[in-house]
Amino acid sequence: MPRPLVLLLVVLAAGACTPASSDEEPVVLRVVMADDWASAPAVTDVVAGFEDDHPHARVEIQDSPFSQIPDLVRSGLELDHSYDLAHWHAFAAAGAGLAQPVDDLWERHGLSPDEYLDGAVQSVTWRGRRYGVPLDTNALVMMVRPEVLAEAGVSAADLDDVERMPELARHLVDEGAAAHALLVGASSWAAYGWIRAFGGELVEVDEETGEPTFTFDDERTIAALELRAMLVEEGLAPSPFAPDLASEGVQLFAQGELALHSGGSWDLPTMARADVDPDEIEVLPLPRGQGDTGTVLGGSSLFVPASSEHRELAFELALRLTEDEVALRLVEEEGRLPARAHLLDHAIFQDSPDLSAFVAELAEADVMPLIAYPDVAEAFREGIENTLAGRQEVREAMEDLQEFAEDWQERRG
Repeated sequence: MPRPLVLLLVVLAAGACTPASSDEEPVVLRVVMADDWASAPAVTDVVAGFEDDHPHARVEIQDSPFSQIPDLVRSGLELDHSYDLAHWHAFAAAGAGLAQPVDDLWERHGLSPDEYLDGAVQSVTWRGRRYGVPLDTNALVMMVRPEVLAEAGVSAADLDDVERMPELARHLVDEGAAAHALLVGASSWAAYGWIRAFGGELVEVDEETGEPTFTFDDERTIAALELRAMLVEEGLAPSPFAPDLASEGVQLFAQGELALHSGGSWDLPTMARADVDPDEIEVLPLPRGQGDTGTVLGGSSLFVPASSEHRELAFELALRLTEDEVALRLVEEEGRLPARAHLLDHAIFQDSPDLSAFVAELAEADVMPLIAYPDVAEAFREGIENTLAGRQEVREAMEDLQEFAEDWQERRG
């Protein structure tokens, strides 16, 4: 056999025994999530299953402190290295130009706003369009130990009226119920919960234009922040500037150092790990003022950044992460509440009075709209810090903030 023919047959035979190779690179979905979410077993299991079902795709999750995610997404857009899916507040991301509308994907996958709690829909809506998928919800509430209150002659019913909080806080400490009445932090989200309890508001947003009308100098807002500043000034609350104030608050409450604790349902698993008997805790609404009062909606959503190259695949992953089974697992393992309304009828809530108390608050919990204006939101947080540190009186700080916000709006023009 001629030598060239032999070589050709060898090459053909080798090709027949070798699997066909493809030059196609796998699709890499770049995802950024809050660090405590990125490592949650429910999330990692969803990602593993998604990759199994999509052999051509690889999910690359970056964890980040929740508050830093918008800056990471913005940097990705500017450097032409966009994330495909991000975890934050979709409505605020849209207001900042970081998210793209996904109304077409809602329609294609048969999603309806009626499936979700009203607040959850608000959290992904900007100027009448959908920019993401609700992931979880929450509400700011008050946690108490009835036996501890009883030792000081206080009942849960006494905590209904926010106007009585100063005298009750002093009484609880004076009677030795705990070293401090309540932890007060510089979190703008927690502060907004108290402002809503007083019936106040920080900003009204025009649904059609997205234009804000700021109301920092509202008397109800000032009253709520004065209460919080008073608790710190009189020593009824510990220092509000601990490195990890949220975790410290749970620990202090678990150790009996705090008579009251305001927080979200994510605190319940932490308390369980601190060997706090759930039967010893009662979850109550925040004390309320007069008129139209409520609380702040917690939670988050998933959105597709503006320059994502794989929006359909990213949206499909978002749907996987928000499936009913995943949502219920996140309730049990992480203390996160679902965004779909029908899940709140599940037995896991009926069997847990504490979780049921959170659920009862969701109907009147409002999204914090100020998040959509990050420059003003940061100024608000700094104003809260100034009042808690005693550098400014609350009224002066809020009047300064009102002026700053109006100047900012005029410059933005």
